[in-house]
Amino acid sequence: MAQKRKFRITPKFIVLLAALCVIFACTLYISQEQKLKEIADKEAALQEEYSALQNEEQRLQYMIEYAKSEEYLIQYAREKLGLVLPDDIKFDIEE
Repeated sequence: MAQKRKFRITPKFIVLLAALCVIFACTLYISQEQKLKEIADKEAALQEEYSALQNEEQRLQYMIEYAKSEEYLIQYAREKLGLVLPDDIKFDIEE
């Protein structure tokens, strides 16, 4: 009959097991750091895009306020409709 070999925990086994645990922990740490860096980069890009959109919103708000003003109506009438104020002189230049 073959004898069963009894499993013993030796110092060599403990060192090997500890080394494997350290390698696993380091691998996990590095992958998490890479993921955090990707998230931070994406956050920075989104923050930049958000800032650009806020600037665009401010510009559009200014344009809306300007479009409501009498100054814009006069400018529009002069440029697009060809109208003039009573004291103005209109020159028609044809090519």
